Amino acid sequence: MNLSTTRVLIALAALAALFSIVTIKAISTNASAATSLAQASDDVCRITPDEVRDLLKRNKAVLVDVRGVEAYKAGHIKSALSIPFSEIGERAKELPRDKMIIAYCS
Repeated sequence: MNLSTTRVLIALAALAALFSIVTIKAISTNASAATSLAQASDDVCRITPDEVRDLLKRNKAVLVDVRGVEAYKAGHIKSALSIPFSEIGERAKELPRDKMIIAYCS
């Protein structure tokens, strides 16, 4: 197993244990990120790392790293977009409406 694969597996395991991977479907571009997430709590679900891999493989989801830019630069899951949590409300238009949005942090 190469270093890149190992890093991805460790990151996925840590994500499952530390944060729970969530979907963010109801983020309004006009509302603050915190308000939107609080209102969207019924639309948030937990999924497993295996489900994440499957959704990404089938191009049914987009992975969003919601940590700060420095943490993202230090290491992130391959193909993950960097949209810090504090910017989600402002940058929601960048997210596709036809795919599951999987957000993570650690």
